[in-house]
Amino acid sequence: MAGIYIHVPFCSQFCTYCDFYSVKETGQREAFTESLIREAEFRKDYFKNRGCRVKTLYFGGGTPSLLSPASFAAITKSICNFFEIDNPADLDEFTVEVNPDDASPEYLSALYLAGARRLSMGVQSFTDAHLKWMNRRHDSATALNAFGAARSAGFQNISIDLIFGFGSLTEEVWQETLEKAVELSPEHISSYQLGIEPGTKLGRDYEKGTYIPLPDESSYRQYSMLQEILTKAGYIQYEVSSFARPGKEAKHNSSYWNHTPYLGLGPSAHSFDGSERHFNPPSLSKYLLQTNWDAFAKREKLSERDHFNETVMLSLRRKEGLDREHLASRFSSQLSSRFFSDAARLIKSGELEETGGKIRIPSGKLFLSDGIIRELFQ
Repeated sequence: MAGIYIHVPFCSQFCTYCDFYSVKETGQREAFTESLIREAEFRKDYFKNRGCRVKTLYFGGGTPSLLSPASFAAITKSICNFFEIDNPADLDEFTVEVNPDDASPEYLSALYLAGARRLSMGVQSFTDAHLKWMNRRHDSATALNAFGAARSAGFQNISIDLIFGFGSLTEEVWQETLEKAVELSPEHISSYQLGIEPGTKLGRDYEKGTYIPLPDESSYRQYSMLQEILTKAGYIQYEVSSFARPGKEAKHNSSYWNHTPYLGLGPSAHSFDGSERHFNPPSLSKYLLQTNWDAFAKREKLSERDHFNETVMLSLRRKEGLDREHLASRFSSQLSSRFFSDAARLIKSGELEETGGKIRIPSGKLFLSDGIIRELFQ
């Protein structure tokens, strides 16, 4: 299985916390569509010598729902033609990120008609004051209406995003947020602790002292609430930030975590062919002028150590964990033996656990996963 990710870089306004590459030049959407189709044609043989076929398609951003239905349909049709996909609706998964403010019944019906069967909706919060502080375009009522409209348009696989761990979020409001999310009953919920990224408005506010982050212990309690409430509601946590109804795990995102080859199209998009990464620079203006995509892309050859550390990181972010036998057979004994020694120490301290040949981070320690994983890097 292989996947294609399409980065749509347009946003009509920037969220307080976001550091993904995006621009407000929405007048360039048609030119972007034409350029992206040219890149897709140039890359049409990307998977042919790798023994895999495209099974997932993901439109991310930015704000993909700022594309017109005509542009969306043109891109989808071209991807199918270039990568030998008979019918986009037959893909194992075809996801589009949508902003609730764009999710009119007409637009959602156009997405469904073009073959999309899964939506990722950036809800983030059901509290209007928090949405305004995040500089989101929608309010809570708009999010609820958008979700209902998506169901009416035929979407039976919807993921919503929620944010926790920021200064003004109390445990009481977070519980209410989770209860509203459960009441909607989406198939998938992704929830992230708010991070402070350099170059964002939030980052600048933090440097000026006008934003006070939530203490770590409060964020930890909110993460525990997330796990408890969603588990009780029948969701399965399969990754640090990801919860799904049984069988509704995100297939495209899962491919990133198990080193499946994927192709990224669009400015700032990353690709991985199994041994090498390449990525397009984050520049829409340069992207629109390209004809030689190989010269445009930057490349990174991964060493064995790079592969090893990525395998450890990506495996331990998942509840499934890391397969001891797979690690030992794939990498040199120098790397694996030191890892197993470090892992034994962390198992003894309770930071890791092992059952059935799988090494994993216990559920109650997943909030601390970044620090635990760093201790295991070689």
